[in-house]
Amino acid sequence: MKNRSFVRSVGGAAALLIVGSGSSHAEDVITLKFAQAVPSTHHVAVHGAKPFIEKATALSKGRLKFEWYPGQQLGKAQDMLTLLQSGVADIADIVPSYTPDKLPLTGVAELPNASMSSCEGTRLFQALTRPGAFLAKSEYDRQKVRVLMGAAYVPYKIMTATKAVSKIEDMSGLKIRTSGGASDSIPRALGAVSVRMSGPELHEAMTRGTVDGALYPFISAKSFDLIGPIKNVVVGVNIGTLTTAFAISDATWNKLPPDLQKVIVQAGDEVAKELCTYMDEQEKEVQASFAKTYHVTTISADDAKAWQSRLEVVASEWKSRLEGRGRPAAEAIAAWSSARSK
Repeated sequence: MKNRSFVRSVGGAAALLIVGSGSSHAEDVITLKFAQAVPSTHHVAVHGAKPFIEKATALSKGRLKFEWYPGQQLGKAQDMLTLLQSGVADIADIVPSYTPDKLPLTGVAELPNASMSSCEGTRLFQALTRPGAFLAKSEYDRQKVRVLMGAAYVPYKIMTATKAVSKIEDMSGLKIRTSGGASDSIPRALGAVSVRMSGPELHEAMTRGTVDGALYPFISAKSFDLIGPIKNVVVGVNIGTLTTAFAISDATWNKLPPDLQKVIVQAGDEVAKELCTYMDEQEKEVQASFAKTYHVTTISADDAKAWQSRLEVVASEWKSRLEGRGRPAAEAIAAWSSARSK
C-alpha cells in the first residue's frame, strides 16, 4: 500500500504535493492536514473534529489519515480560509464571520431569530452549502473550497463582566465583543459598542477590560477560560448565533478518488447531526449550572418584544450593506427562509 501525503511545499508558494509515484490508486493511503483555531478541549474539537477524523478513517478502512492541528497551530482563527487556499492545510474549520469580506452571505445564518436551536441552524446551513445550493454557488465556490460539515451554534447570550444587564437601557455604551459580519450590528442596535475579535482573544480582552462583555453561548465559556471573567448573563432574547464549517480546498478534493470523496462527505453529514444535538443538549445543562453561580437575567416575554423590535434593524442593515457591495443578500434571506419552510 502506497503512502501519499498532501503537504506544504518548502520554499516558494505552498502547494499540494503527492508523495509517491504514479497516479492516484484505490489502495493509496492519503494523509490530510486538518487545521482548527479552537483548542483541543473545545466542544467543536471534541465532538466535531475528533469524531469526523475517526469516522473518515474508519469509513475509508484506513486509506485516509489525518494530521490534526487544533489551537491555532497552523494559523490564527482569521487565517483558516487562507490556509486552505494556500495549501498549508487540506481541511480547515472556518468561522465565516471571521472573514466577512470573503464569506459575507453566510451571515444570513447568524442574524437574530435565524434559528431557534443549533440543530435547526445546522440543518439549514448544511442544506444551503450543498453543491449547487445558494451559499455553495454564491460563496464557497468563489473561494475554491467546499463545505463538508456546516454547523450553527446555539443562539448566543449577552454575557458581561461587571455590569448586570436587565433592560435594554443597561446596554448603553457597553463594549461588546462580536465575531464579525452580521453580528457587528447587534450591539449597536441595542445601544452598545461592537468590538470584533475571535474567541481565543476574548479571555484577555475581558480580564483587561478591553471589552465589557460578549455575545457568546454558555457551552463555549469554559473552553476559552471565561468562567471567571463572566459575572452576568442575559437570556430570553434571540440575538443570533455563529456558524462554523469544516471545509476542504478544491485542490485537495480534486485529488481524492471518488470513493474517498464520498467518505468525507458522509463523515461530515453524520458529525453535523451529532454535534448540533450535543450543543443543544449541553447548552441547557451548562445554563443550569451558570444559574447557580452567576447572575442570570431572563428577559420576560413582554420585555423581549422591545428587544426584538430593536434587533429588527440588524437584518435590514446587513442586507443594505451587502447589496451596496453587489452581493445578493436579499436572495440569501429568501433562500434561508425557503429552506426553513421545508
